[in-house]
Amino acid sequence: MKDIQQKAAGNVDLGTEEWIEQYGRFVYGLAFRLTTDVQEAEDLSQETLLKAWLHCPELKNPAAVKSWLRTICVNEFRMKIRKQASTPLSFTDDMEALEREGSLLTESIPSPVEEVIVSEEVERLRDGCFLAMAGKLPLNQRAAFSLVDMFGLSIPETAEILDVTPKAVKGLLYRARLSLESFFRDHCGILDEKNPCRCSAWIEFSNNRNALQRETRTRITVLDYRGTGYQPNEETRRQILHYYRNIPDRVPSQEWYDTVASAIGTFFKNNAEKTGLS
Repeated sequence: MKDIQQKAAGNVDLGTEEWIEQYGRFVYGLAFRLTTDVQEAEDLSQETLLKAWLHCPELKNPAAVKSWLRTICVNEFRMKIRKQASTPLSFTDDMEALEREGSLLTESIPSPVEEVIVSEEVERLRDGCFLAMAGKLPLNQRAAFSLVDMFGLSIPETAEILDVTPKAVKGLLYRARLSLESFFRDHCGILDEKNPCRCSAWIEFSNNRNALQRETRTRITVLDYRGTGYQPNEETRRQILHYYRNIPDRVPSQEWYDTVASAIGTFFKNNAEKTGLS
């Protein structure tokens, strides 16, 4: 950690690549679950690592580096969404209402769906669809759902990152899970064979799995169970959580690692020239 802090002070010869190798995949994994998009995940994780590198001297506890990186990544994600929004976004919900709904959250143990073995292509398509729909959740719900149900953090850890109470996190999770459940319960043929949407049909439609993600992103603006009259179904919720918690990690390309290292090196080279340290 001392080496990292020295580098942040202007010494660019101490293990930049090693630091990126150690934490790059961790940050990219979270960024992918937040953005649900490969290109956006690459951009967000690069921005996160660069910002972390610049602020290394502010890290007081080296043992907490992953927690620190998570906080930076989530904050960068929220700021990015706010800048992209065509209308102002509110990052605060009705705390009293959230905490009330948080009391309705029950512990749902993920339960795999009993299904026949499918091809890797169908699995990729299914995972892409689930990720695309998670991306349709309102901002704070998506952050809470990604951190807890996809990245595996505890509710107290998530509350600290989002700067809300644990009860509010439970409320965000309650809303997110119910919105996803209400959508998939009536659409996904994997959860119920009577439903119209089937991965195999999409593959027949197009061999490009991104077509499914583009279609779902276009047709649906935001997921919200309220006003639909949907009645919760615990078994459906458990099956959905099983899929979200088992979506495979994405590994960034070597080109991504090289780009991040280059960006950090360029910054410190320019900074050294400005301050006369070159």
